[in-house]
Amino acid sequence: MKQTILIFAMVLTMTSTLLSQKVENSSTFAVETDILWPFFPGLTRTQATITLWQDGDLKGDLLVGVNSFFPDDRETEGRFSEYSIVTGYRQYLWQGLHVEFSQSTGMSVLDNHVTSRKSYTSYDWAVTGYIGYKFDLAEFNPTSVIKSLYIIPQFGVERVIYKSNPWPIYEDKTLTKEVGERPIILGSLRFGCTF
Repeated sequence: MKQTILIFAMVLTMTSTLLSQKVENSSTFAVETDILWPFFPGLTRTQATITLWQDGDLKGDLLVGVNSFFPDDRETEGRFSEYSIVTGYRQYLWQGLHVEFSQSTGMSVLDNHVTSRKSYTSYDWAVTGYIGYKFDLAEFNPTSVIKSLYIIPQFGVERVIYKSNPWPIYEDKTLTKEVGERPIILGSLRFGCTF
């Protein structure tokens, strides 16, 4: 009887140690910022991610963040700025390969329109789709606050699907042909750390 209790205690200790190590090593929270966008197109995005589920290489992350597009002169519009909240979902398909869908909702301001010199304030809704790959850069001690660092290059397309107060957007700087909002091809380089 004592042997059975001793074996049971050893198995329980080893199992709880393995399980606790697995929990410590698998981080579900991360913070990311785009390190390319401040230079082009002049936008910052910072977001938090939380892993909703995982089964091997397959996993799904919820994304919540903010965008800030600092005032910029656009030759076919005027002086543009935007501030928005971002939500989205990232689906990992194999290792770091993933697709990502997000939407941003916020306020955009256009001052000194190129033809009318008017100012516009609009509440906008944009949707974005990306494909990318997550590369791990460094892993740290499981007891440290930051568990790992990574980088994610992505490519995608964004489209403004609603604008409460649209303004004229022209095809080129001749300002002769009005085109409105068009899909935008995007590149993204996100740097992140897990906690």
